Amino acid sequence: MGRGIAEALADEGAAVALLGRTESKVIAAAEELSGKGARVLALRCDVAERADAQAAVEATLAAFGAVDILINNAQGGNNTVRVPTVDATDAQLLESFETGPLGSVHMMQACFEALRDSGHGAVVNFGSGIGVRGAPGLLGYAMAKEAIGGLTKVTAIEWGRYGIRVNQVCPAAWSPAAEEYMKQSPERWEAQRRQTPLRRLGDPYADIGRAIVGLVSDDMQYLTGATLMLDGGQILLR
Repeated sequence: MGRGIAEALADEGAAVALLGRTESKVIAAAEELSGKGARVLALRCDVAERADAQAAVEATLAAFGAVDILINNAQGGNNTVRVPTVDATDAQLLESFETGPLGSVHMMQACFEALRDSGHGAVVNFGSGIGVRGAPGLLGYAMAKEAIGGLTKVTAIEWGRYGIRVNQVCPAAWSPAAEEYMKQSPERWEAQRRQTPLRRLGDPYADIGRAIVGLVSDDMQYLTGATLMLDGGQILLR
């Protein structure tokens, strides 16, 4: 999804900094976008590490001179394996928190001054329908995503005075993890597809990326602290 969002923003003329824990993947995505004429910076960054987040923001400011938009879509943890709550370990729970809500905090803190100076800063955090409705065996993931909702509300209140908008999206879109889930549990996958009013999973570019372009644009300049369910209507039937 991060790749699709970056492409959608770049298509609108934004300079984009791509951050990820696996440098080769980030470089490959950056090369693809730069081949289309986009201004792109590829940075290895583990947002769970505060120093990494700070260094990435400093490199972005050095390259582009400003940060107007922050997309917090990082989330670690193995969500294809379901673990009963009674068996969940501290390590599993902490991985979800460190890469999700804590990583988002690190990036927001590192970007705060630049977003404030922008005059029209926008942050998009990534929640999940699983955080909203719950799901058996996904304790760490659900807890982490609900925490991101709290982060979004608190910072929307605190940062509104600086002209910074903070919103949250809960997407359901194709990804390597989604494809693996489909292969491992085809019957469950088909049931989920049928339970989605639009009968399909979202496209990372057309359905998620383009929606986020609208969300961070001045056309939505009066929206903050909100949660946008980009899930094809799944939440309605749960």
